[in-house]
Amino acid sequence: MKRFSTILCVLGALSATAVTSAALADETNPDIIHRQGIYKIVGGHMTALRSSLLLNNEKTQAQAAYHAEGIIEAFKRMGDAYPAGSDKGVTKASPDIWAKPDEFREKGRNAFAAATNLLEVVQMDGSKREIMAAYRDLGASCKACHDDFRQK
Repeated sequence: MKRFSTILCVLGALSATAVTSAALADETNPDIIHRQGIYKIVGGHMTALRSSLLLNNEKTQAQAAYHAEGIIEAFKRMGDAYPAGSDKGVTKASPDIWAKPDEFREKGRNAFAAATNLLEVVQMDGSKREIMAAYRDLGASCKACHDDFRQK
């Protein structure tokens, strides 16, 4: 039985590696891979936070703080994620990012401010309604950037 479990673990690891390798095989630009990874982190935190808020368990406050902090930390890494040349490759980044950098940075500052506000609301023991409102504001700031600077 122990050998069977070991074989299953090895097969699982190999299949996970194959899936990961296949996903990365489409892109070779490290700047694109970097920013896509950051966005996946933010998306994961947003999904988990939304679930926590909707399920309303006793850990919601602590989970909301963790996820808000994670989003803020990920956003801090976005400043170097769009260098010249990182528009070449498999990306949904709109050329407008490089054509309108001031507008793009403003959208980023808005999203960062919304994430910071969410954390502040949570740390001040905001009500579920207040946390949900701050979460929706963060989602709206993300959507505003996607609407203007992400290819469909």
